[in-house]
Parts: sequence; structure tokens; C-alpha cells
Amino acid sequence: MTQIVEIFKAYNGTGYYCLLFIAALMYLWFAEENKSLKLLLVTVPTVIQVLFFIPYFHMAYNMLDEGTYYRILWLLPMTLVIAYSAVKVIGNHLGLGVALVCLLLSLCGSYAYMGVVFDKAENAYHLPDEVIELCDMVRPQEKGKRIWVAFPPELVHFVRQYTTDIMLPFGRDSMVDSWKRADNELFDIYMGRDIYADRLVSLATGYQCDYVIIGQDDNVIGDVTDYGLREIGRTQNYIVYSNLDNAVWYDVGLDKYKSMLYREAEE
Repeated sequence: MTQIVEIFKAYNGTGYYCLLFIAALMYLWFAEENKSLKLLLVTVPTVIQVLFFIPYFHMAYNMLDEGTYYRILWLLPMTLVIAYSAVKVIGNHLGLGVALVCLLLSLCGSYAYMGVVFDKAENAYHLPDEVIELCDMVRPQEKGKRIWVAFPPELVHFVRQYTTDIMLPFGRDSMVDSWKRADNELFDIYMGRDIYADRLVSLATGYQCDYVIIGQDDNVIGDVTDYGLREIGRTQNYIVYSNLDNAVWYDVGLDKYKSMLYREAEE
């Protein structure tokens, strides 16, 4: 039971969101007369809330999906119930209702956009500009074609939101231990204190990566260009390399492309 209470407290955070929801439920139990609305906004959420605090239900849930019990609370229409009950209070008791709702907002609320989880959008995609710049630098020009790109772990969850033309050797699932992710050596290389150039290139080629992206501040042991990578561009924080050993994206063909590079070097 202690663990359940801790999950509930963690979900509630530093505010009074869950407590307001419980208060709204209690009010609507007596104030709501529409049976359909009462079933949807009061009865069902109350049953879910009660089940959440039952230890045996918690045990049964963890047998199926351990570590995600907090998601039960996602089923509760908290915002809708709180807003509806506030309107109901104002409708039934105009003067007192307005005063009470304003008081609760001032005491329990905060300016959401001052929180650390909010950033001003840099573009219409609501993604970091640098991620879009990197994706546009490597994404295939031919429609319907896909390539493999090794992105640093901190960027992978943005890439799929922007384009499906880029395949990733590891994704967001690799970063969440509780998801029992499969071992991925390339992910481990990126997450290590030092990045060994030979090992990085070998693993990226094993995953058929056409491009490899490395942070400019990463501590790379060795020179990746000695192992088949060629720098093609930079952004503010990252360096983009093409993988010559897996350059399937060149229509001219790998051998012809390599010979072209050699001629350029000689000239």
C-alpha cells in the first residue's frame, strides 16, 4: 500500500491536481443529476480510482506490466471533471462559486509556461532546429527511399517525429531500463564515457548505417575518418559523417564514388 501511495503522490507532483480531482468527484456525486454524465464523469472514474488503491489490483497489474502502474491514473479524466465541477459550482452558486473557483486557482495553480519542461517552440514542428537541420542534411532526396542513420541517443526521440525516411539502429526504447530493452552495443558505445572510433564505425556498418552523427564535445578515441567515415557537414553541436563502407545512397555506386574521392585528394 505504501508503494501505491508513493506513486499517487509522485503523479500529483508538487501541486494539488489530484486532490482537486477527488474534491470534484465528491461534489459531483451529489450535484450531478444527469445519469449519463454521472456515469461517465463520476461513477467510472471513481471505480478506477478505488481500484488503483487496492493492493491486490496493484499486484495483478505488476504481473502483466511491472513499472507502469502510474498509467492507471492516465485513464482518469481529471481535467474534464475539475473543469466541469467548477462550472457546475458557478452555475448553482454564482457569487460564491466564482469566488471559490478564483480562490482555488490562485492557491493551487501556477503559470504553466514557467515550468522547466516547457520551451519556446523553435519551428512549426515543435522540435529543436538542430534536429531538423541534421535530418535534412542526411535524408534521401528520392521519395519513398529510406536510409539508416546513427543518431546520438539524446536526439533519437525527435527524429521519428520529423520524418519516417530515416531508420535508426536504436530508438527511445533503448533509453528506458524499465522497458527491458534488448542489448544494443551501438547505443552502449554512444553512452560510454569514451567513444572508440574503430568500434563505433564497425558497429554502425554492421547496422548498415549510411551516416553516423557524433557530438562535437564527445570524447572520441581515434579518428573515425581512418575507418571509412567522411565528414560531410556540421551543425552547432554535431558532426555528420557519411559511411563509405555503406554508401548505398550514392547512385554512382560505391566503387565509383571512392575513386572520385581519391582523385579529388590527388588534385
